[in-house]
Amino acid sequence: MKSISIGRRSAMAGGAMLSLLPPGLARAASPEAFPKEPVTIEIWWHEYGPMTAYVKELIEAYKKVRPNVTVHPVITSSGDINQKLTVGLATGTGPHIMDQDASFYELYFLKGVLEPLILPVFDAKSYDEIIAHYTPGGLDAATFQGKIYALPYQGNSMSLFLSNKAFAAAGLDPEKDAPKTWDDVKALGPKLKKVQNRRTVQKAFDFPYHSPRWEVQCFQPLVEQFGGRILSADGKRAYVSTPEAVKAMSLWRDVTKVTGDPRTTLNTPSNPNQDFIDGRTAMWITGPWATSQIRQSRIGDDFTVVSLPQVNPAKPHTILYGWMWGVNKAKPEAEKIVAWDFVRFMLAKPAEWLEKVAFFQPVKGLDATATAQHFPFFSVHMRDIETGTWYIRSEYTNEITQAIGRAIERVIYDGADPKASLDQAQAEVNRVLKA
Repeated sequence: MKSISIGRRSAMAGGAMLSLLPPGLARAASPEAFPKEPVTIEIWWHEYGPMTAYVKELIEAYKKVRPNVTVHPVITSSGDINQKLTVGLATGTGPHIMDQDASFYELYFLKGVLEPLILPVFDAKSYDEIIAHYTPGGLDAATFQGKIYALPYQGNSMSLFLSNKAFAAAGLDPEKDAPKTWDDVKALGPKLKKVQNRRTVQKAFDFPYHSPRWEVQCFQPLVEQFGGRILSADGKRAYVSTPEAVKAMSLWRDVTKVTGDPRTTLNTPSNPNQDFIDGRTAMWITGPWATSQIRQSRIGDDFTVVSLPQVNPAKPHTILYGWMWGVNKAKPEAEKIVAWDFVRFMLAKPAEWLEKVAFFQPVKGLDATATAQHFPFFSVHMRDIETGTWYIRSEYTNEITQAIGRAIERVIYDGADPKASLDQAQAEVNRVLKA
């Protein structure tokens, strides 16, 4: 494996890189704006080992800066956090700071449960001043009516991870023979797929089937590569069974027939990369955050990352997704100031998030840090991020995702016709949108 250098070096290499951040992320709120009495706030986040360790470290560090503040953590699984937040926000028992998938913030905004970013806490005069320090579109997922309602601690794309061992065993070079198109992926199928006694022991490639969320993370860019989209810009109309979507579903099916075997997967929502780590899949789509987990497995550094395969490499389309911190509007004013101040404090060192958690904050200048220049295949991930469209955002994201996931599984597991299966999904989504 080779780490790719960006070619630019910063004057302040290393962890903090405060000079490259929005000024408000680097500086604390003015003393007159910050409560002086004891304040306790609660923060919820989804369990992910490296992240949990780092956020707990940040809580301890914040206590030294703000000794009058107590931050109480509540940690839950990624599968449970949506339900817990839905109940908590509806009943007034939710946290001060919420951790949620970016695609859910439109729902929270429409329900009126979010407190917009408090500009004085960030030493900023306008929201545009904050937006200008992020990569283009980096804050789109939680910017509504000109105001910012959440800040991302990770903004990812999906790239293709290759097993160097599997490629070498097939007489292939993971750099020279890496697929650029989906036709290339299919061509590699017979070379990388291994079947023994009618049982697949190594898949050349497989799409994800462990959760509808992941299925749509791969289906949406396929639709967009064919020139379509899943939702209208205003989110009021679904395009789930358009010709472009049918082409995407047919491609998914055809690639799977040649390269995969969905019934053999041991991936789970908690361990989505398990098949790749265990050597059951030679090529796997995942995010940059998986890098640390893969490097700590038996694979070590014996892998290569390339951009997401395309229908037309000259017009690349990828996915952009992430998780964000938001603040509960229902809390007292002083506590909301403290909550946003802790969010500011947590996000102040994006290079440290990259180093310790392998999360990409979509801020300008991250690529110039020493940490980024030593992060494996950083430039590949950034290229896929830069060509990404945000994961579908709607107050009905969950229902849309479930409908598309069922459509995919009908085609793959039951042999359903792609158009018929997507027509059914379209009808299901329309019922939700019209309701």
